[in-house]
Amino acid sequence: MRKECKSAVILFEDVDRDLAEILAKYLDDNAQRIYDFFEIKPSKEKAKINIIPTKKAYDELYRAMYNLPVDYKVEKWKIGTCKDGEITYLSIHDYKNTSHKFDEEGFDKALLQYKKTILHEYVHFVNEKFNQIHGCTDTEKYLLEGIATYLSGQNEDVTLPLTLTKDEILDENNNYYNDYYLLTKYLVENYNKTVILQALKNKSFARGVLENDLYDKAQEFYSRAEKTI
Repeated sequence: MRKECKSAVILFEDVDRDLAEILAKYLDDNAQRIYDFFEIKPSKEKAKINIIPTKKAYDELYRAMYNLPVDYKVEKWKIGTCKDGEITYLSIHDYKNTSHKFDEEGFDKALLQYKKTILHEYVHFVNEKFNQIHGCTDTEKYLLEGIATYLSGQNEDVTLPLTLTKDEILDENNNYYNDYYLLTKYLVENYNKTVILQALKNKSFARGVLENDLYDKAQEFYSRAEKTI
């Protein structure tokens, strides 16, 4: 089945008809804010979103998308990805097979996080458009995931302070979303927008900002904030 809204085209099975309606409205309510952050005009090309009904099917698609071996075990927390303008997203109705599983009383809370997660992937979609416009090849991972987590509002209750070294943060084999979020939150809320946009455009510049200035300032800020809690 197919649902088209202003910001996306959503493909889904009949069981996920309710989710398609919810996600379409949520994306339309937030899309302009995301484009405004990146200071680009909304793309004429809408995001294509495939809602996958089962974690097993999602994992198979994930392995195929990233050319991974058939026996590669996709982590249980992975439920969404954005690649080449296409978002692949697991249905909340199969969360029982993920690390995000919840009981019936927790559905409303899980649904809120579910909407935030699709917005996270949509930020990646807009980031890809930003890169195309500015001729960028990639975004430094701490900033790529940090921006998506920050703009989607996913990690607002993250535990302080920063827990990782600079080298651990810059190792792109890692997935430290809490620290990515904290660093990016500090960057967005304390630096000039021109610095942020330049960091998004240039990986070496983004790495230099972290190594020379951002990490130390954010570490000091969050350490002080932790002591006041």
